[in-house]
Amino acid sequence: MRADRPDQRQQVIVVGAGPAGSATAYHLARAGVSTLLIDKSAFPRDKVCGDCLSPRAQQALAELECLDAVVAEAHQATRIHFRAPGGAEAETAISGEGALPNRTLVLPRRRFDHLLQQQALAAGARFRVGHVRALCPSGGVELEGERLSARLVVIATGAALSLIKHTPLAPSGPVHSIAARCYLPAMPPPGPDLRFFFDHLPLPGYAWLFPTGPNSANLGYWYSGAEGVSATAQLSRLLAEHPTLSQLSANGQAASAIAGYPIRSDFLRAPTRADGLLAVGEAAGLVNPFTGEGIDYALESAPLAAASILGALRQAPAEGPLLAAALAGYSGSLRERFRSLFLLMQLAQRHAFTPWVFDRLFGRGAQGQRLVDTLIQVCFGAAPPRRVLAPVEWLRLLTSRPASVRRDG
Repeated sequence: MRADRPDQRQQVIVVGAGPAGSATAYHLARAGVSTLLIDKSAFPRDKVCGDCLSPRAQQALAELECLDAVVAEAHQATRIHFRAPGGAEAETAISGEGALPNRTLVLPRRRFDHLLQQQALAAGARFRVGHVRALCPSGGVELEGERLSARLVVIATGAALSLIKHTPLAPSGPVHSIAARCYLPAMPPPGPDLRFFFDHLPLPGYAWLFPTGPNSANLGYWYSGAEGVSATAQLSRLLAEHPTLSQLSANGQAASAIAGYPIRSDFLRAPTRADGLLAVGEAAGLVNPFTGEGIDYALESAPLAAASILGALRQAPAEGPLLAAALAGYSGSLRERFRSLFLLMQLAQRHAFTPWVFDRLFGRGAQGQRLVDTLIQVCFGAAPPRRVLAPVEWLRLLTSRPASVRRDG
């Protein structure tokens, strides 16, 4: 097996050039760390996702100095509409807190990921296309017959387990929920706002309709329950039978092919570091277990990882893999940043993702608006988790009677 040339050795190898990987490579390279970013695909390439960038994600993009470039190409939404299992509807404004913007952005990952990858390269990272199938015991990776040495390998491969399952960072037990997505490239104007549907589909789960332009949208379905539900089959059924979604291609314009994908949201029990290894983004389970959103957490985990790596490089001996003990600050930073939110969101996914709760949450009109507004702020990271723990509001919800509405369109 060939070894890498002395003039091309790197201190850190990042495997996976999605948002977490490219953002980590950017922060490291900008700090002067020799960084190699590897992805199995040449860019641009598609990635199955809802394509939505929360206010929290946009704040991270500003730190990456590429928010303006994303805004220039993205669809902007300032409101969210919901339809409850029983048919009642509600809406809320997207409200940031402090420096957070009062909007979401929708930009297909084919373009979004390419912008981030180019930003990492502009900061000084190098990029190679290749499929990493094994890690080197002495530090680094094996890439198609070549050994590439590094003091640390950052795993940023999302929900994929083919590489991480052979490492100390392998998750224990089942970790995946499932989702599916298609694009509607030519449709009646979907309106500017994000739409979530909880009706005519298996719970816990929802369908989403996120406009990508004046006559196009990203349509998908996410399921996070224990039953053997096929997300791709459900999305196909929703396109054919759902009272609203089935009308989206009624003009004869077919949807793109439906693509399914797994989602990891096991952050609360996921290992995040080992000798010579570190996981970022979804590879660390950083997807919200209640909403299925992960781009913001991926982007936020990157500077935390980079800061820990920089500290370890300064303090560790000059040779050999960085030890897990030297990277302990990273795991601590993740817990401090995300643990409270993920505990709350996990409880909500297990106990509140029901028709009984959602019909009351979205079916009380002005009386329930404050709780809807607060919950969405917390889910989008625009407000601290403690804010949703309002006993009076939840008591009103639990003792209320929702509107008995069943809409057919």
